[in-house]
Amino acid sequence: MCSSFDVSARADGALDASPARRALWNVRSHEVATIVCPTCGAARRAPCRTLWDRPTTALHRGRTIRYVKMRFALDLVEPHERPVRFQAGPALAGVGLKATRVPHLQPWRLPLHELADLVNVSFLDLAKVVTAHACGLQRTGLDELLFGPDHVEQSIDALTYAMHDRQIRREVRILSGGGHREVEDLATQERAVRDRLRDAERRLKGQRIAELTAAGILPFPAATNDSRRLARAWLGRYLPEEKETLVRRLAADAGVAPSATIHIRSIPEKITRCIDNGWLAAPLTDAVRQLLELDGPAFRRRIVADAALQDARDDALCHPLVLNRWRDQLTEVLAEMAPSADNPHTKHLHDLTLTRRPRSTTQLGQLHGRRRLFAALLQRRSESIRLITALNDGMSLAERRDPSYELLKKAGDQAYDELVRRHPDLYRHIRTHLARYETRYGRLQLTEPRAQLRARIYDELDRMRAAHLASTTHR
Repeated sequence: MCSSFDVSARADGALDASPARRALWNVRSHEVATIVCPTCGAARRAPCRTLWDRPTTALHRGRTIRYVKMRFALDLVEPHERPVRFQAGPALAGVGLKATRVPHLQPWRLPLHELADLVNVSFLDLAKVVTAHACGLQRTGLDELLFGPDHVEQSIDALTYAMHDRQIRREVRILSGGGHREVEDLATQERAVRDRLRDAERRLKGQRIAELTAAGILPFPAATNDSRRLARAWLGRYLPEEKETLVRRLAADAGVAPSATIHIRSIPEKITRCIDNGWLAAPLTDAVRQLLELDGPAFRRRIVADAALQDARDDALCHPLVLNRWRDQLTEVLAEMAPSADNPHTKHLHDLTLTRRPRSTTQLGQLHGRRRLFAALLQRRSESIRLITALNDGMSLAERRDPSYELLKKAGDQAYDELVRRHPDLYRHIRTHLARYETRYGRLQLTEPRAQLRARIYDELDRMRAAHLASTTHR
């Protein structure tokens, strides 16, 4: 295990997860499951469900936070940021009070069933355990617990946090003249966590590829070099409204529900259709509606407030209809904050010790706080990108599994044939252009970008149709 991992360190602001840090609460997952999940809508005592409506052993953060607030009426602001309030405690009589467990300073030493329960409800404890695991801790079942299909994404998030935490603490020690041994220990931990993070990301990518391949989505089919099929496709793209009308009529004749044939023109429309069809478990709650109605400045304040807390996340930001806005706004906030955090870009957390610019103690303290927040925003953006990827995969898998998929695919193929029958002159014109690039009949070898060639052909089709319309008018 990395040296000095067990050494207690001082609390480094709102985002420090040193082993000495005490959790704000310590509850069990079966207790959290006694309430309805506000994120996925899972019933009381039922497991949470993934975006594509599969049961998962992982708890949604919104469920944990709601339970804690309901049970303890807690103010979830970090302890050092809370205003001091003096008030008399409630008068309690009789038995029946149930105490929570005392937080464990070294949670990786707990029995595995207790550890599994703890990392399910406490992100900061999860960050401690994945750091210990990255630094060499080995226990039977721990690898599966942290990086199994239900928990790998949470562990990646915790590793990202732990990597930033070690880097920032190392920077502060170096720039403030800290001890060489402590700096070396932090650097060793940082390298170990970064390596384990990359390994976990590769594992998640492998799981994703395996699932998409099993569903027949991957590998993506290569662009066709059949000039006949390409000409049909370009004709359909040139006449999109007529093609969509044909698809809807042919699909309806085949028994496909009208809701499945609606042409999708935007990502929110596609997500809404998937939710309405029951393909995604993402209820549109009041919290999500309120978030969608926020103006720009209010939304930005919301995402900054969310980034400032690790163990009390805002799950409404993870709703499919909010994800793209969350990612885009995070990128904008990062770009605005990068200069004040002394980061030359927004790709990752730059090593501050490479410049060694002299700073006073006050300047270093202020910079430290800004870099903590900047790192948290980077972490959230990585999370949003993973969630968007999972969302896109989920929608593709759901569409592929729906009975209407094959019927719609067949209706689309028939629609292309009908367009060729209705517009033989336009089809022949496209084929004539493509024939110049055929190596043999029906086989293409294009020497220029397809988009460029298609745009030129469409310009000629526009002129052909305009000339035809003009001649019809003169008659």
